[in-house]
Amino acid sequence: MSFFDEAYFDYKKVNENGADRFSLFVHPKQDITLAKITLEIPYNFSAEDKLFCNGFQSWSASKTYGVHEKIPGLRSIAKRYFKYYGDEYIFEDYKRPDLFSWTYGYIQRGENFVFIGSVQEQTAFTLIEYDIAASIIRVTKLCDNIKLNHSFPAFDILFQRGLEKDVFDNYFKSIGENPKKSNPTFGYTSWYRHYNKINADKIIKDLESFSQHTDQVPFNLRDRIFQIDDGYQTEIGDWLSSNTNFPQGMADIASNILAKNLIPGIWVAPFVCSKKSKIYTQHPDWLLKSNQGKPLRAGYNPLWGGWYFALDIYNAQVRDYLTNVFFTILQKWSYQLIKADFLFAACIAPPSDKTRGQVMHDAMTFLDQLVGQHTLLACGVPLGSAFHHASYCRIGPDIHLDWDHSLLRFLRKRERVSTINALRTIIHRRHLSNHVFINDPDVFIMRSAGHQLDINQQFTILLVQVLFGHQIFSSDDWATYSEETIHEIGGLLRYRDAKIISCIEESPDYYRINFQASEDFVAHINLSSQNISLQHPNTTETLSPYESLVLKK
Repeated sequence: MSFFDEAYFDYKKVNENGADRFSLFVHPKQDITLAKITLEIPYNFSAEDKLFCNGFQSWSASKTYGVHEKIPGLRSIAKRYFKYYGDEYIFEDYKRPDLFSWTYGYIQRGENFVFIGSVQEQTAFTLIEYDIAASIIRVTKLCDNIKLNHSFPAFDILFQRGLEKDVFDNYFKSIGENPKKSNPTFGYTSWYRHYNKINADKIIKDLESFSQHTDQVPFNLRDRIFQIDDGYQTEIGDWLSSNTNFPQGMADIASNILAKNLIPGIWVAPFVCSKKSKIYTQHPDWLLKSNQGKPLRAGYNPLWGGWYFALDIYNAQVRDYLTNVFFTILQKWSYQLIKADFLFAACIAPPSDKTRGQVMHDAMTFLDQLVGQHTLLACGVPLGSAFHHASYCRIGPDIHLDWDHSLLRFLRKRERVSTINALRTIIHRRHLSNHVFINDPDVFIMRSAGHQLDINQQFTILLVQVLFGHQIFSSDDWATYSEETIHEIGGLLRYRDAKIISCIEESPDYYRINFQASEDFVAHINLSSQNISLQHPNTTETLSPYESLVLKK
């Protein structure tokens, strides 16, 4: 315990199941401003180390890097449009490291792991920096210049060495298991088939197709969801008024879904609004403001007419409005699942007495209360803030209709729509599912037209999602599937309860996964554009670009 004129600090290090757990309480004696708190842990990096860099939010690309690599920042020309999507705006106030991870991270050397994880993200976001030159793992709580006049539980960090399973088991034990017990699900979403160009006729046609064909296919899909995505509302933010494409309203659609014995789901973006919305035009006091007092632009989306704006979740009228929105959707319209998207917008401009982490925690707690006994699928959310608040959570970027988005890749947007980034991120965030929420890896696309994915890529997308995600969506017209396609989907879905034994990246973008599913199998997954010689006993086969195979061990 360290005493100063302005404050005293209660710092503790205890051993917990073989791990070091560091905690720090700040007790101000007067008003203070807290910018950050940093813990430095000496570590001798090696050229063979693989450093896991967890992205800031659901869509942020996440994978392991070598010690000589660097995470690229967003290009300057794109910052005006996209800086709030991820962590780019945060590094306007804090120096951007070369290699870093949010909430938790690890260093892998062979079978040995060094794990660092935040046990409590509700006080402030946790940045883990791998400082290769200084031989230091630097763990920083970004306190965002919070004005403090009360005790502050700033730090609660777990540090452990061991095997992969042991370090993650201990981390989940420390943060507590998710109280929301949900089942693995299978479903349909309208987004990748229609985007926001939906109407009642299209939805009913897709509902008939999905219901009929998944009722007849020879595999158990258990809980099935039919989810309406963006495009039903009059404007972004005006969720209670459906547009003219849905003349009977959204309750009628939910009724049709329930009649098919499916779970009705619907999409909202509760913390943002477009410039044409009634919220923006009639309630300017509901919006977060910039330092110049103008409505804060949270991002740019051409499908929404351009700029969209963030709402102030501490405004009582905003909270009353969203309470009415969720009550109407869940109780009056009878939807049972809400996909809440673009959640990062809640915390981009915290008040002076809150950190960004506190605001995001308050936002997720509020959503948790609004959803109640129904189901929340979180998306576009700083990942640690969703722990234990969401039943399901997106764990990667949007799947693209091509392998990558060339323009957004050039702009170095880590939250871009990108199939390759999505698959890498799904694989590397695999540990979270069934512990802090159920992983939602987005959708598979098995239709024969309307995209630029080849057969190998389509198969690989579904295999990765089945192995590492437990809420799986399609976005195709099932009536167009051939018997061969349905048989192929069924063959992969029998692995959905697989127990992952190990996941090894043998070479860049080539993964070998040992798993159990009635028998012992090995999945060989090639996300690269190169031919790969299989690392498998008694075979000399070669994987073509983007090809995957499942073989008996």
